[in-house]
Amino acid sequence: MDLTENAYHGEDFTEVDLRNATIEAVSFDGCDFSGASLVGCRTVRAEFTDCRFFGSELYSSHHHATSFVGCTFERTAWHSAILDGCRLTGSMFTDCRLVPLTITECDLTLVSLAGCTLAGTDLSGIRMREANLTATDLTECDLRGADLTGARGVGAVLHRADLRGASIDAGLWVGAKLAGARIDVEQAARFAIAHGLVLAADSGEDDET
Repeated sequence: MDLTENAYHGEDFTEVDLRNATIEAVSFDGCDFSGASLVGCRTVRAEFTDCRFFGSELYSSHHHATSFVGCTFERTAWHSAILDGCRLTGSMFTDCRLVPLTITECDLTLVSLAGCTLAGTDLSGIRMREANLTATDLTECDLRGADLTGARGVGAVLHRADLRGASIDAGLWVGAKLAGARIDVEQAARFAIAHGLVLAADSGEDDET
């Protein structure tokens, strides 16, 4: 299928074949891409707003500076895709295949990844403010310098993840599973405070006073 317009509103693209297509500077608002094939497609500065991707195929696709705002991805295949400089604000991922996934300099503010698997993914420097990470598998992920401020992470699995330099609130320190995670000294103090521990001078210094 050839896209001849610069903007589409409420269009039905169910089961459309856009394999290996290049979509540049085109906007889609409220469109339905259920069952669509976007395998190997390339988007550049495209905008998808409140669009639905149910059972869609986006694996091996490449997206540069593209926005997926308020979109719903359910049972969508994203594996081997590349997201570079993209904005996914408020989008929801449910039962999606995401790994392996390359994601750099992206904004995932308010994104819901509840129950998804991103194990081993490099998420360093990613903005994930107020994201829903409930029961998300982030085992061995690189989250160095990521912004997880306000993220919900009850049951999130962060085993052996690298969290050094990441911005993390008390709720995530308490609710996530962190066995073997790498943290820095400042984070260790925040972890202790989040768990109700009191940082104090050692007993030797107390005895001298």
